[in-house]
Amino acid sequence: MIKFVLVVLLLLLKFYDLGSMSHQEILQALRDEVKRSMDSLFIETLPKPYYIEVQLKVTNSYRAYAFLGNLVDTSQGRQAFVNVNVRVGDYSLDNTNFLDFSFPFFMRFSGEGSNRRQVPKDFDYFSLRRELWLAIDFAYKEATQKYSKKLAVIKNRLIKDTIPDFSKVEVNKFYDTNYKIVKIDFTKYCDLVKDLSRIIRNYPEIDNSSVSFEFLQDENYYVNSEGIEYIKYESFTGVEAAVTLQSNDGMPVTNFFSSYADVPSNLPSYDSLRSAVKQITLHSIALKEAKPLDDSYSGPIIFEGQAAGELFAQVFAPNLVAQRMLLSDQGFQNLSRFNAFQTKIGGRVLPEFLSLRSIPLKKDYNGIKLLGSYEIDDEGVPARNITLVEKGYLKTLLAGRTPIKRVSTSNGSNREGSAMFSNIEINSSKKYSQSNQKLREKALQLAKQRDLPFVIVVKKIMNQNIMSTVIQSIAPIDFKFFSRDQANIAVIEAVRLYPNGREEPIRGGELKGITPQSFKDIILVGNKPYVLNILVSTISSGIDGSRWIGASIICPDLLFEDVEFKPVESDFQKPSYLKNPLMLQN
Repeated sequence: MIKFVLVVLLLLLKFYDLGSMSHQEILQALRDEVKRSMDSLFIETLPKPYYIEVQLKVTNSYRAYAFLGNLVDTSQGRQAFVNVNVRVGDYSLDNTNFLDFSFPFFMRFSGEGSNRRQVPKDFDYFSLRRELWLAIDFAYKEATQKYSKKLAVIKNRLIKDTIPDFSKVEVNKFYDTNYKIVKIDFTKYCDLVKDLSRIIRNYPEIDNSSVSFEFLQDENYYVNSEGIEYIKYESFTGVEAAVTLQSNDGMPVTNFFSSYADVPSNLPSYDSLRSAVKQITLHSIALKEAKPLDDSYSGPIIFEGQAAGELFAQVFAPNLVAQRMLLSDQGFQNLSRFNAFQTKIGGRVLPEFLSLRSIPLKKDYNGIKLLGSYEIDDEGVPARNITLVEKGYLKTLLAGRTPIKRVSTSNGSNREGSAMFSNIEINSSKKYSQSNQKLREKALQLAKQRDLPFVIVVKKIMNQNIMSTVIQSIAPIDFKFFSRDQANIAVIEAVRLYPNGREEPIRGGELKGITPQSFKDIILVGNKPYVLNILVSTISSGIDGSRWIGASIICPDLLFEDVEFKPVESDFQKPSYLKNPLMLQN
């Protein structure tokens, strides 16, 4: 009898081995543990869960980083994580939308709680259920603790917020099982970053640099207690390059290039990547001799191409996300600074000649793949193309299942744990959509009326992801490329445009005081939309932190009537006393 039992167990273990588990068998493990928890999980005097969701994410990753033609670091591997969310109470009032500062939030990121709990990469049915059991148990204890504290706060206050904590949605099942894990020749991409970084080595004027490649493939399995299920596949790849140097007066100069896609085969060609890396290198060297502004400039500014899309992504787009005011024992709080439009639905937020649509279901634009495309959000709600701004007036906000006063249901916008924008398209009426030459003529006309000798054209703005993950890692700690004021936006490439058409590069500079309200002062836009694929930080109104996620901004050139552009006002460290040893190699 003992031998028979052992044989059965061995057969089961083999059956539930990762290599032989089908998609449905993995889902069944999630279903079984959710059902068991919903049926049996309770502690006397504490409420039972009314909702449980579990997600298994299996990630295959490749990463390579090179400097001056040499590999600095490479990694490739497979990891599996589970994420769990437990709600107690009911849809109208539960443990969420509440800040409990006493709870050890570090547990959420330690791999021992309910968020990103690591599962053995060779998981089987039993090991997967074990990790789910531990994660659900942790999440349930956290939920009951927060629910009790939330009830205590509500009893001691006159709370006017009667918005439900969670919205109901139709049960949806989505199974994308036709995907195939892409196998790449990793050596080829290691050689790629070495070759690209070797280009920079030929220019010893550059003090430091970085070239990196990344490819991530995520298999996502999701089950909740309402019956919503999905299997979806997501992939992301990118090449990033950055250079830094120091001018003779000590001012740091930097530039970067980035390109993102879903799979490596959709990245630009090898020659295009080489050309881009060489271009940012030569531009930085040339900018070393350019003159900074003598004083702050206030007047018309044209934002072209990347600068227009990046400005929109940094300042305007994050405010299109619905955010719930969080209750805490210290009163209502909202920790996100992107809340300018929470009460503006129905009001004007753009000029009346501009409209704006969220188009997550659109996969490409004029032949360019859009990075933010998806069919179903992380809560299992189908994505929708919706109009956010129509002829200047805000119609709605992007929302998940956490309602706010003016947006009571989800429109399929939950990405990486909270509502988030994806693909955004800006459209203009024909009358106000002009050629770049017309924008320049109008800007110069406005400058003449204000006795300004030139106008400023901004061509490139610093990307926040590149700044935080690349530039800060290759620059000395005490280098001050830009001010630390979040209200200022760092400019990488800009020129003075004179009435005779002459352009003069500007070294260093920041945009000051641009707010979401500033976009109502756009007076003209270009007639050739620019597609910007970027990584943006998720919008979070809590303290769980944010993550970088792909998005696409389809934006024309923008002419603002009045913007302040100021020089970088900092004391810089002295340049190196000795020359770069690479200058001696010739």
